[in-house]
Amino acid sequence: MTYVLMIMSDATTYRREWIGFFAAAIKTLAAAVFLAGIVSAQETTDAARVPPQFNIQAQIACETEMLRELGAREVFSGKAYETLSEVARAYGRAIPHIYIFPGSMNMAYIAASTAVDRRGKIVVGQEATELFDALSLKGFLGHEMAHLVSDSAAQGCNDFILRNPQLEVEADARAAQTLGTAPVKAFLQQVLALTGNQNWDDKHRFEVLQRFQSTKEQSSDALRQGS
Repeated sequence: MTYVLMIMSDATTYRREWIGFFAAAIKTLAAAVFLAGIVSAQETTDAARVPPQFNIQAQIACETEMLRELGAREVFSGKAYETLSEVARAYGRAIPHIYIFPGSMNMAYIAASTAVDRRGKIVVGQEATELFDALSLKGFLGHEMAHLVSDSAAQGCNDFILRNPQLEVEADARAAQTLGTAPVKAFLQQVLALTGNQNWDDKHRFEVLQRFQSTKEQSSDALRQGS
């Protein structure tokens, strides 16, 4: 299982949708949304630390099936790859494997995929690479990277994972702290534009991000005045 940001989700469904491109017998991708709260470096989980009960072979088999059903192909160049490379450098991590799948604006990391080879896997809908400009795509990928680097592999590809809003808040905060607020803000603005400003979650996350940015600026001003 993996988290997915459903940017076109219907707010009346409590912002949780099941992915239409999976057959009913395939693993379900839990819909996820996001936004900010400050996360200290001490809270970052080492994604390479694998629980002793973790089944690597089952994880690999699940990932293979998931990618096949998505029709996803790994890429080593292009807009998404170059942007993810930049994001990974900012996080100080190896570039995750990145896969493009057709006909979607969604994006996800595959839960526990870092346990396989320490790099992890992120899947990106083709439409996301076309509809998001360089800055907003950086924020989009930065959010998924935040999930990936904090993934403890406690739950893997085969597990049913319910969306946890607080984890989304923390992932956005980590992305904003690592990349700056501008990419995350651009990402949210693009999501709101694509959803006609009707997604409550995105509007709330955007408001939280603005408060986070304002608090950060006020703290910087206070430090300058005190020096």
